[in-house]
Amino acid sequence: MINAKKFRILLIDDSEDSNESTAELLRCFDYDARTASNGTEGIKLASEFQPHLILSDIGLPDIDGYELPILLQQAATQTRPIIAAMTGFGYPSDCARSRSAGFDAHFIKPIDAQSLLDFVAQQVVAYQTNAPT
Repeated sequence: MINAKKFRILLIDDSEDSNESTAELLRCFDYDARTASNGTEGIKLASEFQPHLILSDIGLPDIDGYELPILLQQAATQTRPIIAAMTGFGYPSDCARSRSAGFDAHFIKPIDAQSLLDFVAQQVVAYQTNAPT
């Protein structure tokens, strides 16, 4: 059984304030949260860190955020991370596009802290249910 301290979360966002404040919130609840400021850094960290959950902005400076889910899945070879968009792109067409690009969920910034924590807790439960024994 995995506990919060062992549940790894990677946040990818070029907004340092948003990234760090979200990571600190998650750390307050004992999640192992790490940050990357662009897609290239996020891919490298996903390979090293092997996160269970990745929360990523779509509007990144170096990589088209819609291409990121496939690259992150290839990098995180030891886990099959859940990848959620956390973005300012909030039109229904943006949500549909993120789903077809491979994102498992789509959140519009600013995201309510309780909604984020509830989502993360659901992912921990889902991981525990589906983890190999």
